[in-house]
Amino acid sequence: MPHSSARTKSKNKNTISKRLEVTSDDGWTHVTTTHKGKNARRQQRKPATEDSNANAQDEDKQRFLVPAEAPRNLNLENLTAQFETYREKWIGSATCRVLRETVQAALSASVDDDDDDKKAIEVKNIICIGLGSPSGFLRGGWVDRRSVSMYQLAALTTTIDLIDKEIPIYAQDPVFNTLDKSLLSSLGVSVLDHPAAFDLVSPHSFLYCPGAERSHLEQLLQHRPRLLFGGPLEDTESEVLNRFCAETESKRVPVFELLEHAFWEMRVYHG
Repeated sequence: MPHSSARTKSKNKNTISKRLEVTSDDGWTHVTTTHKGKNARRQQRKPATEDSNANAQDEDKQRFLVPAEAPRNLNLENLTAQFETYREKWIGSATCRVLRETVQAALSASVDDDDDDKKAIEVKNIICIGLGSPSGFLRGGWVDRRSVSMYQLAALTTTIDLIDKEIPIYAQDPVFNTLDKSLLSSLGVSVLDHPAAFDLVSPHSFLYCPGAERSHLEQLLQHRPRLLFGGPLEDTESEVLNRFCAETESKRVPVFELLEHAFWEMRVYHG
């Protein structure tokens, strides 16, 4: 009896895994495969102890929260030139104009302090959380968020000019690589490791959080910064965020037409 010439395809050969975003308990969103995502979801359904949660978070950080991968031929000179191009485009936008005007108005507005005296908002430091990498690819090279980070960094520099270049400026993000740190240093921004920047937030901080996760915002806003850019914070199930919104005034910046999702629905909060 003749043998069939048809070949049986291996189930494991050339298998294409779909990408899936999974948000871990520490608030960071990770990109994984469909297979890994299913496993992650199954694990989340199981009752977890405090120790197991801590171990899982440590594993997530080791696997995903690593410095972004910059192109091999990229150096600080080229990265700086790229940043200046992004900054020029940002400065010419209506979004930049409204952000600057709103921050300037918030700084001159009077607020109540603990003694019920009226005084202007005094900013003693600027803290940037969740900027992302301006130079590299994230999550094992799967995610390219460089343009978003570049525009958000450009926005940060234009708000710094409005406040005071002499006050300390900090940035914290586990994905910063060596080039990112060098670029930020050249702009007068000091890079800190987690959780150092969290510990520096106070009512005298300008909190710049265009890319912070909700769980991180809940920690940061407990320190009650009087000036914040990020969000949107409205219509959430978070008691901390809802209370912050109720106690502050806010103004939304217009759509940034060059890259809409870089500042989508973001607001300046103050008070």
